[in-house]
Amino acid sequence: MSAPTHPDYEVVIGLEVHTQLRTRSKLFSPAPVSFGEAPNHSVHPICLALPGVLPVLNARAVELALRVALATQCRVHPHSVFARKNYFYPDLPKGYQISQYEEPLATQGWLDVSVGENGASRVQRMRLHRIHMEEDAGKSIHDSAIAGDATHVDLNRAGVPLLEIVSEPDMRSPAEAVAYLRALRALLRSLDASDADMERGNFRCDANISLRRHGATALGTRTELKNLNSFRFIEAALHAEILRQAEILDAGGSVVQATLAFDPASQRIRVLRLKENADDYRYFPDPDLVPLVIDEARIEAVRVALPELSEVRRERLQREHGLSEDDARLLCESRALADFFEAAAARHGDGRTLAHWIRRDVLRVLGERELEIEASRLAPEALALLVQMVAQGRLTAQSARELLPELLERGGDPAALVRERGLEAVADAAPIEQAVDAVLAEHPDHVARLRQGEEKVRNFLIGQVMRRMQGKADPATVRRVLAARMGEAEA
Repeated sequence: MSAPTHPDYEVVIGLEVHTQLRTRSKLFSPAPVSFGEAPNHSVHPICLALPGVLPVLNARAVELALRVALATQCRVHPHSVFARKNYFYPDLPKGYQISQYEEPLATQGWLDVSVGENGASRVQRMRLHRIHMEEDAGKSIHDSAIAGDATHVDLNRAGVPLLEIVSEPDMRSPAEAVAYLRALRALLRSLDASDADMERGNFRCDANISLRRHGATALGTRTELKNLNSFRFIEAALHAEILRQAEILDAGGSVVQATLAFDPASQRIRVLRLKENADDYRYFPDPDLVPLVIDEARIEAVRVALPELSEVRRERLQREHGLSEDDARLLCESRALADFFEAAAARHGDGRTLAHWIRRDVLRVLGERELEIEASRLAPEALALLVQMVAQGRLTAQSARELLPELLERGGDPAALVRERGLEAVADAAPIEQAVDAVLAEHPDHVARLRQGEEKVRNFLIGQVMRRMQGKADPATVRRVLAARMGEAEA
Protein backbone atom coordinates (compact mmCIF):
# COMPACT_ATOMS: atom_id res chain seq x y z
CA MET A 1 0.00 0.00 0.00
CA SER A 2 1.06 3.62 -0.51
CA ALA A 3 2.08 5.95 2.26
CA PRO A 4 -0.88 7.88 3.75
CA THR A 5 -1.73 11.08 1.87
CA HIS A 6 -3.00 12.65 5.10
CA PRO A 7 -1.75 11.69 8.59
CA ASP A 8 -5.22 11.61 10.16
CA TYR A 9 -7.48 10.46 7.34
CA GLU A 10 -7.61 7.78 4.69
CA VAL A 11 -8.36 9.22 1.27
CA VAL A 12 -10.89 7.38 -0.90
CA ILE A 13 -11.05 8.28 -4.60
CA GLY A 14 -13.16 6.95 -7.45
CA LEU A 15 -12.97 8.28 -11.00
CA GLU A 16 -15.49 8.69 -13.81
CA VAL A 17 -13.79 9.08 -17.18
CA HIS A 18 -15.58 10.26 -20.32
CA THR A 19 -13.61 9.44 -23.45
CA GLN A 20 -14.65 10.27 -26.99
CA LEU A 21 -14.85 7.19 -29.21
CA ARG A 22 -12.90 7.34 -32.46
CA THR A 23 -15.73 7.39 -34.99
CA ARG A 24 -16.35 9.44 -38.11
CA SER A 25 -19.97 10.21 -37.23
CA LYS A 26 -21.95 10.84 -34.07
CA LEU A 27 -23.56 8.26 -31.80
CA PHE A 28 -27.12 8.58 -33.11
CA SER A 29 -26.83 10.73 -36.24
CA PRO A 30 -24.77 10.90 -39.47
CA ALA A 31 -23.32 14.31 -38.53
CA PRO A 32 -19.51 14.26 -38.80
CA VAL A 33 -17.29 14.23 -35.72
CA SER A 34 -14.70 16.96 -36.23
CA PHE A 35 -12.53 19.35 -34.26
CA GLY A 36 -12.08 23.03 -35.03
CA GLU A 37 -15.14 23.28 -37.26
CA ALA A 38 -17.03 26.59 -37.31
CA PRO A 39 -19.69 26.63 -34.56
CA ASN A 40 -22.89 24.72 -35.32
CA HIS A 41 -21.62 23.28 -38.61
CA SER A 42 -21.16 19.62 -37.56
CA VAL A 43 -24.85 19.12 -36.87
CA HIS A 44 -27.87 17.23 -38.17
CA PRO A 45 -31.61 17.47 -37.45
CA ILE A 46 -31.17 14.64 -34.92
CA CYS A 47 -28.53 16.68 -33.03
CA LEU A 48 -30.86 19.68 -33.06
CA ALA A 49 -33.84 17.64 -31.78
CA LEU A 50 -36.07 18.78 -34.62
CA PRO A 51 -39.60 17.30 -34.68
CA GLY A 52 -40.04 13.87 -36.24
CA VAL A 53 -36.39 12.72 -36.15
CA LEU A 54 -35.33 9.38 -34.70
CA PRO A 55 -31.89 8.29 -33.41
CA VAL A 56 -29.99 5.44 -35.12
CA LEU A 57 -27.18 3.77 -33.17
CA ASN A 58 -23.64 3.95 -34.61
CA ALA A 59 -22.37 0.35 -35.03
CA ARG A 60 -18.72 1.46 -35.03
CA ALA A 61 -19.16 3.05 -31.61
CA VAL A 62 -20.51 -0.24 -30.27
CA GLU A 63 -17.50 -2.13 -31.60
CA LEU A 64 -15.04 0.31 -30.01
CA ALA A 65 -16.92 0.17 -26.71
CA LEU A 66 -16.71 -3.61 -26.80
CA ARG A 67 -12.95 -3.43 -27.34
CA VAL A 68 -12.53 -1.35 -24.20
CA ALA A 69 -14.85 -3.54 -22.15
CA LEU A 70 -13.05 -6.73 -23.16
CA ALA A 71 -9.57 -5.25 -22.72
CA THR A 72 -10.47 -4.27 -19.15
CA GLN A 73 -11.77 -7.77 -18.33
CA CYS A 74 -15.35 -6.54 -17.95
CA ARG A 75 -18.43 -8.71 -18.10
CA VAL A 76 -20.20 -7.66 -21.31
CA HIS A 77 -23.96 -7.83 -20.97
CA PRO A 78 -25.77 -9.32 -23.97
CA HIS A 79 -28.70 -6.99 -23.29
CA SER A 80 -28.26 -3.29 -22.45
CA VAL A 81 -30.66 -0.37 -22.56
CA PHE A 82 -30.36 3.29 -23.54
CA ALA A 83 -32.05 5.71 -21.17
CA ARG A 84 -32.95 9.36 -21.12
CA LYS A 85 -31.06 11.43 -18.55
CA ASN A 86 -33.29 14.46 -18.07
CA TYR A 87 -31.98 17.91 -17.26
CA PHE A 88 -32.33 21.38 -18.73
CA TYR A 89 -29.35 23.28 -20.08
CA PRO A 90 -29.05 25.55 -23.14
CA ASP A 91 -26.57 23.24 -24.90
CA LEU A 92 -28.87 20.21 -24.60
CA PRO A 93 -31.55 20.78 -27.29
CA LYS A 94 -33.63 17.68 -26.48
CA GLY A 95 -33.84 18.47 -22.77
CA TYR A 96 -32.30 15.06 -22.09
CA GLN A 97 -29.09 13.17 -22.81
CA ILE A 98 -29.16 9.61 -24.16
CA SER A 99 -27.08 7.44 -21.87
CA GLN A 100 -27.23 4.04 -20.16
CA TYR A 101 -28.22 3.63 -16.54
CA GLU A 102 -29.80 0.55 -14.98
CA GLU A 103 -28.61 -1.83 -17.71
CA PRO A 104 -25.17 -0.71 -18.94
CA LEU A 105 -23.01 -2.31 -21.61
CA ALA A 106 -20.46 -3.84 -19.21
CA THR A 107 -19.61 -4.17 -15.52
CA GLN A 108 -17.08 -5.65 -13.07
CA GLY A 109 -13.77 -5.14 -14.85
CA TRP A 110 -10.28 -4.20 -13.73
CA LEU A 111 -7.09 -2.52 -14.86
CA ASP A 112 -3.62 -3.28 -13.49
CA VAL A 113 -1.74 -0.03 -12.91
CA SER A 114 1.93 0.60 -12.20
CA VAL A 115 2.12 3.19 -9.42
CA GLY A 116 5.40 4.93 -8.67
CA GLU A 117 5.67 6.65 -5.30
CA ASN A 118 8.62 7.53 -3.06
CA GLY A 119 11.12 6.09 -5.54
CA ALA A 120 9.44 2.67 -5.65
CA SER A 121 7.08 1.09 -8.16
CA ARG A 122 4.27 -1.37 -7.56
CA VAL A 123 1.37 -2.80 -9.54
CA GLN A 124 -2.10 -2.20 -8.18
CA ARG A 125 -5.35 -3.61 -9.51
CA MET A 126 -8.02 -0.93 -9.91
CA ARG A 127 -11.53 -2.33 -10.21
CA LEU A 128 -14.04 -0.95 -12.69
CA HIS A 129 -17.66 -0.62 -11.67
CA ARG A 130 -19.22 -0.11 -15.09
CA ILE A 131 -18.68 0.98 -18.69
CA HIS A 132 -21.51 2.50 -20.69
CA MET A 133 -22.13 4.52 -23.85
CA GLU A 134 -23.69 7.96 -24.01
CA GLU A 135 -23.85 11.05 -26.21
CA ASP A 136 -22.06 14.28 -25.42
CA ALA A 137 -23.81 17.59 -24.90
CA GLY A 138 -23.04 20.80 -26.76
CA LYS A 139 -20.93 23.64 -25.41
CA SER A 140 -22.07 26.88 -23.78
CA ILE A 141 -19.63 29.73 -24.40
CA HIS A 142 -19.49 32.33 -21.63
CA ASP A 143 -16.28 34.04 -22.82
CA SER A 144 -16.99 37.80 -22.92
CA ALA A 145 -14.42 38.25 -25.70
CA ILE A 146 -16.55 35.99 -27.91
CA ALA A 147 -20.09 36.32 -26.61
CA GLY A 148 -20.04 39.73 -24.92
CA ASP A 149 -22.66 39.83 -22.18
CA ALA A 150 -24.56 36.90 -23.72
CA THR A 151 -23.99 33.15 -23.72
CA HIS A 152 -23.44 31.45 -27.07
CA VAL A 153 -24.19 27.80 -27.77
CA ASP A 154 -22.14 25.55 -30.08
CA LEU A 155 -23.79 22.20 -30.86
CA ASN A 156 -20.89 20.66 -32.80
CA ARG A 157 -20.20 18.31 -29.87
CA ALA A 158 -23.86 17.46 -29.29
CA GLY A 159 -24.26 13.75 -30.00
CA VAL A 160 -20.54 12.92 -30.15
CA PRO A 161 -20.10 9.30 -28.93
CA LEU A 162 -18.67 8.95 -25.44
CA LEU A 163 -17.72 5.99 -23.33
CA GLU A 164 -18.05 6.51 -19.59
CA ILE A 165 -15.68 4.35 -17.55
CA VAL A 166 -16.50 4.34 -13.83
CA SER A 167 -13.98 2.97 -11.36
CA GLU A 168 -14.60 1.58 -7.91
CA PRO A 169 -13.31 3.81 -5.06
CA ASP A 170 -9.99 1.94 -5.00
CA MET A 171 -7.52 4.84 -5.13
CA ARG A 172 -5.95 6.14 -1.95
CA SER A 173 -3.91 9.09 -3.18
CA PRO A 174 -3.79 11.64 -6.01
CA ALA A 175 -0.69 9.83 -7.33
CA GLU A 176 -2.65 6.57 -7.66
CA ALA A 177 -5.48 8.40 -9.43
CA VAL A 178 -3.12 9.96 -11.98
CA ALA A 179 -1.33 6.62 -12.54
CA TYR A 180 -4.71 4.99 -13.24
CA LEU A 181 -5.68 7.73 -15.69
CA ARG A 182 -2.36 7.48 -17.54
CA ALA A 183 -2.72 3.70 -17.82
CA LEU A 184 -6.33 4.00 -19.01
CA ARG A 185 -5.44 6.62 -21.63
CA ALA A 186 -2.58 4.45 -22.93
CA LEU A 187 -4.95 1.47 -23.16
CA LEU A 188 -7.57 3.46 -25.09
CA ARG A 189 -4.96 4.61 -27.57
CA SER A 190 -3.48 1.15 -28.01
CA LEU A 191 -6.97 -0.13 -28.85
CA ASP A 192 -7.55 2.71 -31.36
CA ALA A 193 -10.78 3.26 -29.44
CA SER A 194 -10.10 6.91 -28.68
CA ASP A 195 -7.52 9.61 -29.37
CA ALA A 196 -7.83 10.41 -25.64
CA ASP A 197 -6.54 13.93 -26.30
CA MET A 198 -7.10 15.90 -23.10
CA GLU A 199 -6.42 19.28 -24.73
CA ARG A 200 -9.27 18.71 -27.21
CA GLY A 201 -11.63 17.57 -24.49
CA ASN A 202 -11.99 13.96 -25.61
CA PHE A 203 -10.60 12.52 -22.37
CA ARG A 204 -12.23 14.13 -19.33
CA CYS A 205 -12.40 13.09 -15.72
CA ASP A 206 -14.77 13.63 -12.79
CA ALA A 207 -13.32 12.64 -9.40
CA ASN A 208 -15.34 11.48 -6.40
CA ILE A 209 -13.43 11.94 -3.15
CA SER A 210 -14.10 11.39 0.55
CA LEU A 211 -12.10 11.09 3.78
CA ARG A 212 -12.44 8.72 6.71
CA ARG A 213 -10.41 8.11 9.84
CA HIS A 214 -7.67 5.51 9.42
CA GLY A 215 -9.09 2.12 10.34
CA ALA A 216 -12.72 3.11 9.66
CA THR A 217 -14.74 0.97 7.24
CA ALA A 218 -17.70 3.26 6.46
CA LEU A 219 -17.16 5.70 3.61
CA GLY A 220 -17.29 9.41 4.32
CA THR A 221 -19.51 11.89 2.50
CA ARG A 222 -18.19 12.30 -1.03
CA THR A 223 -17.82 15.34 -3.19
CA GLU A 224 -17.37 15.37 -6.97
CA LEU A 225 -14.78 17.42 -8.84
CA LYS A 226 -16.02 18.03 -12.39
CA ASN A 227 -14.35 18.30 -15.79
CA LEU A 228 -10.69 17.90 -14.91
CA ASN A 229 -8.74 17.90 -18.17
CA SER A 230 -5.03 17.64 -17.41
CA PHE A 231 -3.04 15.29 -15.22
CA ARG A 232 -1.40 18.21 -13.43
CA PHE A 233 -4.73 19.86 -12.63
CA ILE A 234 -6.27 16.54 -11.54
CA GLU A 235 -3.49 15.95 -9.01
CA ALA A 236 -3.60 19.55 -7.78
CA ALA A 237 -7.40 19.50 -7.49
CA LEU A 238 -7.39 16.28 -5.48
CA HIS A 239 -4.77 17.64 -3.07
CA ALA A 240 -6.79 20.85 -2.65
CA GLU A 241 -10.01 18.94 -1.92
CA ILE A 242 -8.26 16.62 0.55
CA LEU A 243 -7.02 19.68 2.43
CA ARG A 244 -10.46 21.34 2.32
CA GLN A 245 -12.30 18.28 3.66
CA ALA A 246 -9.66 17.66 6.36
CA GLU A 247 -9.99 21.25 7.60
CA ILE A 248 -13.78 20.88 7.81
CA LEU A 249 -13.54 17.58 9.74
CA ASP A 250 -10.79 18.88 12.04
CA ALA A 251 -13.03 21.80 12.96
CA GLY A 252 -15.82 19.40 13.92
CA GLY A 253 -17.91 20.09 10.84
CA SER A 254 -19.47 17.79 8.29
CA VAL A 255 -18.66 17.53 4.63
CA VAL A 256 -21.68 18.30 2.45
CA GLN A 257 -22.24 16.31 -0.72
CA ALA A 258 -21.60 18.71 -3.57
CA THR A 259 -20.40 19.13 -7.13
CA LEU A 260 -17.21 21.17 -7.20
CA ALA A 261 -14.91 22.97 -9.62
CA PHE A 262 -11.18 23.57 -9.30
CA ASP A 263 -9.59 26.89 -10.21
CA PRO A 264 -6.01 26.18 -11.35
CA ALA A 265 -5.01 29.86 -11.04
CA SER A 266 -5.92 30.20 -7.35
CA GLN A 267 -5.54 26.46 -6.57
CA ARG A 268 -8.88 26.65 -4.77
CA ILE A 269 -12.14 24.70 -4.83
CA ARG A 270 -15.54 26.29 -5.43
CA VAL A 271 -19.00 24.77 -5.05
CA LEU A 272 -21.12 24.51 -8.21
CA ARG A 273 -24.24 22.85 -6.78
CA LEU A 274 -25.28 20.79 -3.77
CA LYS A 275 -26.45 17.22 -3.34
CA GLU A 276 -26.91 15.82 -6.83
CA ASN A 277 -28.10 12.20 -7.10
CA ALA A 278 -29.20 9.90 -9.92
CA ASP A 279 -32.85 10.43 -8.92
CA ASP A 280 -32.51 14.08 -9.91
CA TYR A 281 -32.17 13.04 -13.55
CA ARG A 282 -35.39 10.97 -13.71
CA TYR A 283 -33.86 8.21 -15.86
CA PHE A 284 -36.21 6.08 -17.94
CA PRO A 285 -35.66 3.84 -21.00
CA ASP A 286 -35.59 5.78 -24.27
CA PRO A 287 -38.73 4.77 -26.22
CA ASP A 288 -37.06 5.65 -29.54
CA LEU A 289 -34.27 3.07 -29.13
CA VAL A 290 -34.63 -0.69 -28.88
CA PRO A 291 -32.40 -2.52 -26.38
CA LEU A 292 -28.88 -3.25 -27.57
CA VAL A 293 -28.51 -7.01 -28.01
CA ILE A 294 -25.00 -8.42 -28.58
CA ASP A 295 -24.62 -12.16 -29.13
CA GLU A 296 -21.66 -14.19 -27.91
CA ALA A 297 -20.29 -14.72 -31.40
CA ARG A 298 -19.88 -10.99 -31.92
CA ILE A 299 -18.24 -10.55 -28.51
CA GLU A 300 -15.75 -13.32 -29.32
CA ALA A 301 -14.99 -11.84 -32.73
CA VAL A 302 -14.05 -8.53 -31.12
CA ARG A 303 -12.02 -10.33 -28.43
CA VAL A 304 -9.99 -12.29 -30.99
CA ALA A 305 -9.25 -9.11 -32.98
CA LEU A 306 -7.92 -7.13 -30.00
CA PRO A 307 -4.46 -5.67 -30.67
CA GLU A 308 -1.53 -6.03 -28.28
CA LEU A 309 -2.47 -4.09 -25.16
CA SER A 310 -0.34 -1.19 -23.92
CA GLU A 311 0.93 -2.85 -20.71
CA VAL A 312 1.83 -6.06 -22.53
CA ARG A 313 3.66 -4.06 -25.19
CA ARG A 314 5.47 -1.98 -22.57
CA GLU A 315 6.84 -5.08 -20.90
CA ARG A 316 7.90 -6.50 -24.25
CA LEU A 317 9.71 -3.31 -25.29
CA GLN A 318 11.56 -3.26 -21.99
CA ARG A 319 12.55 -6.90 -22.43
CA GLU A 320 13.49 -6.81 -26.12
CA HIS A 321 15.17 -3.39 -26.29
CA GLY A 322 16.46 -2.85 -22.77
CA LEU A 323 14.34 0.27 -22.31
CA SER A 324 13.67 1.88 -18.96
CA GLU A 325 10.11 1.59 -17.69
CA ASP A 326 9.61 5.34 -18.15
CA ASP A 327 10.76 5.27 -21.79
CA ALA A 328 8.68 2.20 -22.62
CA ARG A 329 5.61 3.64 -20.92
CA LEU A 330 5.96 6.93 -22.81
CA LEU A 331 6.26 5.14 -26.16
CA CYS A 332 3.23 2.98 -25.41
CA GLU A 333 1.00 5.95 -24.57
CA SER A 334 0.31 6.04 -28.31
CA ARG A 335 -0.03 2.98 -30.52
CA ALA A 336 1.26 5.00 -33.49
CA LEU A 337 4.32 6.15 -31.54
CA ALA A 338 5.12 2.59 -30.40
CA ASP A 339 4.73 1.36 -34.00
CA PHE A 340 7.07 4.13 -35.18
CA PHE A 341 9.67 3.24 -32.56
CA GLU A 342 9.62 -0.46 -33.39
CA ALA A 343 10.00 0.20 -37.12
CA ALA A 344 12.92 2.57 -36.47
CA ALA A 345 14.56 0.16 -34.02
CA ALA A 346 14.35 -2.67 -36.56
CA ARG A 347 16.30 -0.47 -39.00
CA HIS A 348 18.81 0.94 -36.49
CA GLY A 349 19.37 -1.89 -34.01
CA ASP A 350 19.85 0.20 -30.84
CA GLY A 351 16.44 0.70 -29.29
CA ARG A 352 17.71 2.55 -26.21
CA THR A 353 19.44 5.24 -28.29
CA LEU A 354 16.38 5.66 -30.51
CA ALA A 355 14.05 5.90 -27.51
CA HIS A 356 16.29 8.65 -26.12
CA TRP A 357 16.12 10.61 -29.38
CA ILE A 358 12.35 10.18 -29.63
CA ARG A 359 11.75 11.26 -26.06
CA ARG A 360 14.16 14.20 -26.01
CA ASP A 361 13.99 15.54 -29.56
CA VAL A 362 11.20 14.09 -31.73
CA LEU A 363 8.43 14.63 -29.17
CA ARG A 364 9.70 18.14 -28.44
CA VAL A 365 9.44 19.15 -32.11
CA LEU A 366 6.04 17.45 -32.45
CA GLY A 367 4.79 19.32 -29.39
CA GLU A 368 6.02 22.66 -30.71
CA ARG A 369 4.08 22.06 -33.93
CA GLU A 370 1.06 20.45 -32.24
CA LEU A 371 1.50 17.31 -34.35
CA GLU A 372 1.04 13.64 -33.61
CA ILE A 373 3.67 11.26 -34.99
CA GLU A 374 1.18 9.72 -37.44
CA ALA A 375 0.50 13.16 -38.93
CA SER A 376 4.20 13.93 -39.48
CA ARG A 377 6.22 13.15 -42.61
CA LEU A 378 9.14 11.62 -40.71
CA ALA A 379 9.66 7.99 -41.72
CA PRO A 380 10.97 5.55 -39.08
CA GLU A 381 13.81 4.61 -41.45
CA ALA A 382 14.77 8.29 -41.78
CA LEU A 383 15.09 8.75 -38.02
CA ALA A 384 17.11 5.53 -37.78
CA LEU A 385 19.50 6.79 -40.48
CA LEU A 386 19.80 10.22 -38.87
CA VAL A 387 20.73 8.73 -35.49
CA GLN A 388 23.09 6.28 -37.18
CA MET A 389 24.92 9.14 -38.94
CA VAL A 390 25.46 10.82 -35.57
CA ALA A 391 26.85 7.59 -34.07
CA GLN A 392 29.20 7.20 -37.06
CA GLY A 393 30.55 10.72 -36.68
CA ARG A 394 29.18 11.78 -40.07
CA LEU A 395 26.84 14.32 -38.48
CA THR A 396 26.91 16.18 -35.18
CA ALA A 397 23.98 15.85 -32.79
CA GLN A 398 23.40 19.61 -33.11
CA SER A 399 23.08 19.40 -36.89
CA ALA A 400 20.80 16.36 -36.58
CA ARG A 401 18.48 18.32 -34.28
CA GLU A 402 18.43 21.20 -36.76
CA LEU A 403 17.27 18.81 -39.49
CA LEU A 404 14.50 17.20 -37.43
CA PRO A 405 11.82 19.91 -37.92
CA GLU A 406 12.18 19.72 -41.72
CA LEU A 407 12.10 15.92 -41.69
CA LEU A 408 8.95 15.97 -39.54
CA GLU A 409 7.18 18.55 -41.69
CA ARG A 410 8.36 17.56 -45.18
CA GLY A 411 10.02 14.17 -44.94
CA GLY A 412 13.00 13.28 -47.10
CA ASP A 413 16.33 11.46 -46.98
CA PRO A 414 18.61 12.68 -44.14
CA ALA A 415 21.78 11.73 -46.04
CA ALA A 416 20.70 13.76 -49.07
CA LEU A 417 19.81 16.76 -46.89
CA VAL A 418 23.19 16.60 -45.16
CA ARG A 419 24.97 16.65 -48.53
CA GLU A 420 22.81 19.48 -49.87
CA ARG A 421 23.35 21.66 -46.78
CA GLY A 422 27.03 20.83 -46.38
CA LEU A 423 26.46 19.59 -42.86
CA GLU A 424 28.95 16.70 -42.90
CA ALA A 425 30.80 16.57 -39.59
CA VAL A 426 34.46 17.58 -39.63
CA ALA A 427 36.56 14.82 -38.08
CA ASP A 428 39.88 15.96 -39.62
CA ALA A 429 42.12 17.02 -36.72
CA ALA A 430 43.87 19.87 -38.54
CA PRO A 431 41.00 22.41 -38.78
CA ILE A 432 39.80 21.41 -35.32
CA GLU A 433 43.29 21.99 -33.88
CA GLN A 434 43.32 25.44 -35.46
CA ALA A 435 39.91 26.25 -33.94
CA VAL A 436 40.98 25.00 -30.50
CA ASP A 437 44.18 27.07 -30.57
CA ALA A 438 42.21 30.17 -31.57
CA VAL A 439 39.67 29.71 -28.75
CA LEU A 440 42.40 29.13 -26.14
CA ALA A 441 44.15 32.29 -27.27
CA GLU A 442 40.90 34.28 -27.00
CA HIS A 443 40.04 33.03 -23.48
CA PRO A 444 43.23 32.92 -21.37
CA ASP A 445 41.27 33.42 -18.12
CA HIS A 446 39.15 30.34 -18.83
CA VAL A 447 42.27 28.33 -19.67
CA ALA A 448 43.76 29.28 -16.31
CA ARG A 449 40.59 28.27 -14.49
CA LEU A 450 40.55 24.91 -16.29
CA ARG A 451 44.18 24.31 -15.30
CA GLN A 452 43.12 24.95 -11.69
CA GLY A 453 40.55 22.14 -11.94
CA GLU A 454 37.37 24.10 -12.69
CA GLU A 455 35.84 21.44 -14.95
CA LYS A 456 32.72 23.38 -15.95
CA VAL A 457 34.97 25.70 -17.97
CA ARG A 458 35.80 22.80 -20.28
CA ASN A 459 32.27 22.73 -21.67
CA PHE A 460 32.41 26.48 -22.30
CA LEU A 461 35.62 26.11 -24.32
CA ILE A 462 34.23 23.15 -26.27
CA GLY A 463 31.11 25.18 -27.02
CA GLN A 464 33.24 28.04 -28.35
CA VAL A 465 35.11 25.64 -30.64
CA MET A 466 31.84 24.17 -31.92
CA ARG A 467 30.53 27.67 -32.62
CA ARG A 468 33.70 28.56 -34.54
CA MET A 469 33.28 25.33 -36.54
CA GLN A 470 29.57 26.16 -37.15
CA GLY A 471 28.52 23.02 -35.31
CA LYS A 472 30.25 20.70 -37.80
CA ALA A 473 33.17 19.55 -35.64
CA ASP A 474 33.12 16.05 -34.22
CA PRO A 475 32.67 16.66 -30.45
CA ALA A 476 34.86 13.70 -29.48
CA THR A 477 37.72 15.05 -31.61
CA VAL A 478 37.29 18.53 -30.11
CA ARG A 479 37.44 17.12 -26.61
CA ARG A 480 40.53 15.05 -27.44
CA VAL A 481 42.40 17.98 -29.03
CA LEU A 482 41.50 20.27 -26.10
CA ALA A 483 42.77 17.71 -23.61
CA ALA A 484 46.04 17.42 -25.56
CA ARG A 485 46.50 21.18 -25.61
CA MET A 486 45.97 21.26 -21.85
CA GLY A 487 48.66 18.59 -21.44
CA GLU A 488 46.19 16.03 -20.08
CA ALA A 489 46.74 12.32 -20.59
CA GLU A 490 44.14 10.52 -22.74
CA ALA A 491 41.57 8.54 -20.79
